Amino acid sequence: MSGRILAVSKSEEIKRLKGLGLTDRAIARSLGVHRNTVKKYLNAEVFVTPPVAAVEPSWSDTVMWEELIAEAKRGTPVSVLWEELIEKNQITIQYPGFWKQFKKRCPTLTQSMHRVFAPGSRCEIDYADGLEFLNPATGELISTQLFVGVLCHSRFIFAEFTLSQSSSDFLASHVRMLEHFGGVPQVISPDNLRSAVTKSHRYDPVLNPAYTRLAGHYGFAVVPARVRTPKDKAIVERTIQIFQRWFYFKVRHKTFTSLIELNMSLKTHIEIFHQRQHRIFRRTRAEMFEGEKASLQKMPENRYEVATHQKAKLHTDCHLLADKNYYSAPYQLRGQECDVWLTPSTVEIYQNGERVAFHGRSRTEFKFITDPKHYPPEHQAYFETTPQFVRDQAQKIGPETFKLITQLMNGPYPLKYLRRAQGIVRLAKRYDAGEMEQAAGQANSFKITTYQFIERLLKNSKLKTRKQKGPNRDESNPLLRRETLFH
Repeated sequence: MSGRILAVSKSEEIKRLKGLGLTDRAIARSLGVHRNTVKKYLNAEVFVTPPVAAVEPSWSDTVMWEELIAEAKRGTPVSVLWEELIEKNQITIQYPGFWKQFKKRCPTLTQSMHRVFAPGSRCEIDYADGLEFLNPATGELISTQLFVGVLCHSRFIFAEFTLSQSSSDFLASHVRMLEHFGGVPQVISPDNLRSAVTKSHRYDPVLNPAYTRLAGHYGFAVVPARVRTPKDKAIVERTIQIFQRWFYFKVRHKTFTSLIELNMSLKTHIEIFHQRQHRIFRRTRAEMFEGEKASLQKMPENRYEVATHQKAKLHTDCHLLADKNYYSAPYQLRGQECDVWLTPSTVEIYQNGERVAFHGRSRTEFKFITDPKHYPPEHQAYFETTPQFVRDQAQKIGPETFKLITQLMNGPYPLKYLRRAQGIVRLAKRYDAGEMEQAAGQANSFKITTYQFIERLLKNSKLKTRKQKGPNRDESNPLLRRETLFH
C-alpha cells in the first residue's frame, strides 16, 4: 500500500483536508488510504509532478480559419479551399476531416445540395478569361474568351476560345457545342450576358431574339441563371475551375500564334481530360457520356446559320442602316422601325413578323444595296414633298448648288441620293452662299458630287480666307524678325 501512487486529484485532496485542520488518521479514513501514505504526500517525499510531454500543434492550429470562412461566405466552395491548402502542402488531412473542423468554426455556412440530373436533361454554359496569343506580324498580344458548356449528367464538356462574347461568337459557339455533343439537351442554362438575355429578371427574363431563334431551330429551352447566383449553374462553374487550372498549367510554357492553334491545343487536352476519373463518380467523363448520348434530342437536318438581330428605322429614301451599309425596304414602311436579321451572307428585313425585304450582305462599308421595287413610282417619287423641298433650298443658295442637287435627283431613282442631297444643303447653315456656290461650281466641273468632297472644299476655302484676313506682318520690324527667328 505504501508503494501506491495516488492520482493527482486525490493528492490535492489530502493537502486540502490538512488545511482544514484534520488529523492524518482522519484524512486517511476519509480517502480510504493508509495514514503513512498521507504523511508521505504531506511531507512531499514521494509526490513529484510528472513531466508534461511536449504536444505538437494540431494541423487545425496552423490554418487561417478566418480567411477561409470569409472566402466561403463570398461563394468559394469549401472543397476548393481544401484543395488549395493541399496543393500548398499546408495540410495533409482528408476532405471529410477538414469539413468537420470547418463546420465547427462556421456552423452557419449554408449547406449545399447535390443536384441529380437525368441524362440529356440539362446543359450549363459560361465564359471565363481566355489565354492570349501572339500576332507574329505586329507582336501584339490578343486576348480571348473561353466558352465552356457542360452536360450536367455526365459532366462531359465542350470548350473553345473566341475573340469576344458578342452575339455572333456566342451563337456560333452554341452550334459547334451541339455538334460536338451529337445531340441537343432539353434545357440550356446560360449566364445573364447581353448575347443571351436582353433584360434580366428573377422570374421573367427577356431573351435576346437571336438566341431565341437559335433555340427554336434546335428545340431546346433557355433557362437563364439568376443574377449573382452562381449556384444556379454550379456544375459549369466548378468544371471551369478544375479544367481551367489544369489546362493553363499544362500550356504555361507555350506561346500560341493564332486562335486556331490555341483551339487545337485545347481540343487535345479536352480529350485527355475526359479520360481522367471523376473524383466523386469514380468513372471517366467519356464513359458517362456514352450512357447519356442516346438520351439527347436529335440534331436538325439543316445546320443553323448564325443570324444576329438589330432594329433600324426606314429612312425617307427607303433605306435603313445595318452593319454600316444601307439596305432598301418597301417605301410604305418609311418612318417605321423594322427587325433586321444579318447572317454571314444575307440581310433579311421583317415587319410585324413578316419578311418584307431580302438582300445579299455587303462586305464593304456605307454602300447602298437597293431593290428598285422598293421605291414608289418614279413620277410620284420625284414630286414628293421631301425631294422638292431639298431642290427649293438649293435654288435659294444659288444656281451652281441647284445644278448639283438637280443632277443628284434626276437619276432613274430620285430617292437614292436623297440623304446626300440633304447633307449638302445643310452645309449652308455653316457656310455662306458665296462659299457654297464656289464649292458647288468646282464639284460640278470635276463631276464629283460626294458630300465629303464638297465639305473638304468648303473647309479649305474657309481656312484660306482666314489666312488672307490675318494681320499684315512688317518684316522690317526687328522685334518681329527676332520672333520669327525664335519660332
